[in-house]
Amino acid sequence: MSTPVSAPLGLPYPITISKLIASIGSHVEKGQRLFAYKFWYIVEIAKSPDENDDGVNDEHSKKSIRESIEFFDSPFEGDLVSWNVDVGDEIVEPNQTICEIVRPCNHDIVYAGICTMCGKEVDESDQVSANLTISHTDTNLKVSRREANDIGQGIKKRLIREKKLILVVDLDQTVIHCGVDPTIAEWKNDPTNPNFETLRDVKSFVLEEEPILPPMYMGPKPPTHKCWYYVKIRPGLKEFFEEVSKLYEMHIYTMATRSYAQEIAKIIDPDGTLFADRILSRNENGSLTHKSLERLFPTDQSMVVVIDDRGDVWNWCPNLIKVTPYNFFVGIGDINSNFLPRQQTTMLQLGRRNHKKTEDTDELLTDIMDTEKKLQEKIDEEVKRQEENLSHQSAALGEEISSQVRKEDITKKIEFSASLEVQQQNRPLAELQKHMHNQQLLTDDDDELFYLKDILKNVQQKYYEELKTDKEIQIQTLMPKLKKKVLEGCNFVFSGLIPLGTNIQKADIVLWTNMFGAQSSADITEDTTHVITKTPHTYKAKIAKAFKSDIKVLHPDWVFECLLNWKYMPEFPYEYNIIPTATDKELNEFKEALERRKKKETKTKITVSEESLEGDSNSPSSQGASVDLFASGASWLIDDDDDEIIDSEEEESKEPEYDEFADDNNDLQTVKKHPLESNEFTDEDGSNKKVHIAEEDEGQNEGQDEGQDDQLSEDKTSQPKDEESDSELEEEILNALDDSDDDEE
Repeated sequence: MSTPVSAPLGLPYPITISKLIASIGSHVEKGQRLFAYKFWYIVEIAKSPDENDDGVNDEHSKKSIRESIEFFDSPFEGDLVSWNVDVGDEIVEPNQTICEIVRPCNHDIVYAGICTMCGKEVDESDQVSANLTISHTDTNLKVSRREANDIGQGIKKRLIREKKLILVVDLDQTVIHCGVDPTIAEWKNDPTNPNFETLRDVKSFVLEEEPILPPMYMGPKPPTHKCWYYVKIRPGLKEFFEEVSKLYEMHIYTMATRSYAQEIAKIIDPDGTLFADRILSRNENGSLTHKSLERLFPTDQSMVVVIDDRGDVWNWCPNLIKVTPYNFFVGIGDINSNFLPRQQTTMLQLGRRNHKKTEDTDELLTDIMDTEKKLQEKIDEEVKRQEENLSHQSAALGEEISSQVRKEDITKKIEFSASLEVQQQNRPLAELQKHMHNQQLLTDDDDELFYLKDILKNVQQKYYEELKTDKEIQIQTLMPKLKKKVLEGCNFVFSGLIPLGTNIQKADIVLWTNMFGAQSSADITEDTTHVITKTPHTYKAKIAKAFKSDIKVLHPDWVFECLLNWKYMPEFPYEYNIIPTATDKELNEFKEALERRKKKETKTKITVSEESLEGDSNSPSSQGASVDLFASGASWLIDDDDDEIIDSEEEESKEPEYDEFADDNNDLQTVKKHPLESNEFTDEDGSNKKVHIAEEDEGQNEGQDEGQDDQLSEDKTSQPKDEESDSELEEEILNALDDSDDDEE
């Protein structure tokens, strides 16, 4: 089977084939010249001293077109069997197939740099496409996409025979909750403690934590220190696994260390029948912050379902079933969350079943959030201290942490170490227990897995039902179709629940409900169907009822019930029936503000539409300028004074380089800069030429002359004149190539 040779990234596109050097049927070595190509670039003509001194400020300096010729070398050894291009053909972008070569070995499976097929030592260029990691445990094993596809097809056939799907399972706060607070051990061994009964089934294990050392440290290894971990299994996990394992092949995917994952696996799967060695940890993931199905299933994710309490680490992929985080050890959170994007602490993270609780419990929930916030502040302080200490050690050794990846890796390790140390020293559980006046703090009433089990059964059943008529059915299309029916037609406003300064379209609860067909906005509109709030006295709740009586004002638990059951649940048990009515003055002010917003949105949409049609590269939209749809002197993301606001000191994440704005449907729209399509320049003969400027890949100009700033493509209606010297150079090179061919013959 032949291997295609494709145009790589980094060439000065567009290029034109000048000569095909290797002939069909010939054997080519790696690095041997295959063909010659030419390309054009623009240089600025230097002004004479007289022109510089004439006092005229000429913004449009003269430019000249230059031509260059280069050679393309074979990336690997083999027999050339066909050319897919000819002399005079133009290649305008990467990945176009140039020729086909039959290789002695494609090196489809490589382990630690050695091909398992032929035994040769190979580098990355020899592997061509053998750069995919599919092993859970060993990152030294690399396979080609073709080999990965064959393996994937074999797995798919086996799963279909067994009528199974694949389930990727997260650990922390999905199926277990873990803490290192020594208070847990003390309470577990104290029968008089009010939390004793709920801690009976808590398991524990100890790990030796390695000290964090400066890069290239050559001194004696400092001693490790032991850390005890306490694990609470999510209620119903054993029954959940027993039922689900009949329908799914299960894999563990965690951002914790491998040693931690293996200890947890011993607790939840003691005989190894559920997961075997299908455990992927942070050590093998390849990313410090995100998870990807391509890491385990690079060519086919059509039979894979994911369960995780975090949607952001998966970029809210369609294979995901997000679960409510399991928070048994309140005030602690996820001890491995330092290796994930930081989240804001909100009431919504605490899950459902809060609407029937007492005022004392509401105060406790606030205390829990405050405790987590203070804990994070102490962790940040400890991280800063440890980073400074490590920096001083590195300076004393005369070293620098040069690699950005290395710096990030060390920072994450420091954050993890600091989180363990702060939790052990500050004992958040003991602090929260003081608020309970010797009453029980820890409760074990979570029932998430009871409902999740039925959801997974339903997905598996629907998949194999549709497989009978559609052999190409995919989980990526099936699950979104099932989800969107749940909240279709719902337009939410979350009041007093999303932290200040948050772009609501990026808030977890909004992204989560969007997957189930809902839309969300920051303010009440004619389309609003539900106001979701923890308390009924917020300004938006009052305005909603006065503006449209059929708007439902509901406790957040209703949303969680819908997401949990994948059904539109009855609203009555969660609806606030007694809501103070907004005054006529408040209602009129709201209507006036709403009308102003509508006019401004309409005007902005018309402006953007006109600019898009004109294609004006100087317009604000084409230049990526920020469009403020809600400029009214106050942030449209901030709840009114009466709303209960959750403060957050978390820094905003960096926005993309292009601008985002919300339209009527609150979908994020992207306005990118229009690429410069053409440019006029003056050739040395004084004539004006018009050429197209090609978009450059990052690092494309490395190794080229300083004058080669832009890569050019000839305009099809106007061929630029080449300089005589450049033409003669090209002719000499091609003649030399012809002479070389004659000598070989």
